Amino acid sequence: MKYDPKAMQNYNSTQEGFAEHYNATPPWDIGKPQAPFFTVSDQIKSPVLDVGCGTGSTSIFFASKGHDVTGIDFVEKAIQCAREKAAKQDLSVRFQIKDAMTLVNWDERFYSVIDSGLFHIYVGKEQKREQRRYVQGLAHVLKPGGRLFLLSFTDEAPEGGVSEQELSDIFADGWELESIQQVIGEINPTFLAEHPKAFPAGGPKMWFAIIRHIGN
Repeated sequence: MKYDPKAMQNYNSTQEGFAEHYNATPPWDIGKPQAPFFTVSDQIKSPVLDVGCGTGSTSIFFASKGHDVTGIDFVEKAIQCAREKAAKQDLSVRFQIKDAMTLVNWDERFYSVIDSGLFHIYVGKEQKREQRRYVQGLAHVLKPGGRLFLLSFTDEAPEGGVSEQELSDIFADGWELESIQQVIGEINPTFLAEHPKAFPAGGPKMWFAIIRHIGN
């Protein structure tokens, strides 16, 4: 079967499309955090929110470092898997089935928010309203001075992504872009074996940004 990065558009909802991915091998599910999160692990402060946590690898990694971690995803199967993985390692992580669109209604607050590959699902022209609501939600749940650690496809990605200028503009009001660098994302090797031409050789180009919430 040929992998179509735009196939998500054929589903009735984004949630349905992602749920279908978990019936096979999701390309993003590599069983560990993406490399940039290891390099900034000493900058993470509790409590931590992992938005779009998938099967929980990044949440579990930071919980193993002693952090207070909440992981959310809107795919039930992913959260079930995340809970099983945490239980096997005897780690306490609050995994919840929640949509990132609901962050604006939360009462909880966090010092660190991790977004490992969620933001770029809101970068299309038709997703601008969702993008604004998502960023508003991030501002709502991050404590003043708290940081967002963001990994997102660049605009060169086949799925579509965001340019450095666009990212800077999106987080211009109430945020400080502390650092941004281009990195190469890692893809699940089983997925690559099944779909060798799905991503550019070496892996997809991504932005890794550290963004501080300074308030409005």
